[in-house]
Amino acid sequence: MTATQVALGDREAPTTTTPGTVPAGCYWWTDPDGALCLLPGCMARIQDPDAECMCDKLAARLVRMERRLQEMRERERYANTWWAALREAVEAHPDRAEIVADAHRRAGR
Repeated sequence: MTATQVALGDREAPTTTTPGTVPAGCYWWTDPDGALCLLPGCMARIQDPDAECMCDKLAARLVRMERRLQEMRERERYANTWWAALREAVEAHPDRAEIVADAHRRAGR
């Protein structure tokens, strides 16, 4: 078990929760009748309540992927800005037709 799981609750120390304080990952809780219940947050725990919780790993992966997506969007914005500036420069150049024809040849078009 990971340290985070203990913080979310385990069989020995279930988490007391209210509707406003439900954790995002797997956690154990005691229902009003006193029965111990697991609320799984990952597929590993759905299949086996005693399995290692994967919530932390999935959350970390999501954070990495969101960061990577943001970086890729920033790179795309930069590339679009560069492309627009380059196109404007070529359009304004007196040898525009020759430059465009050369670019087509180099690109294999």
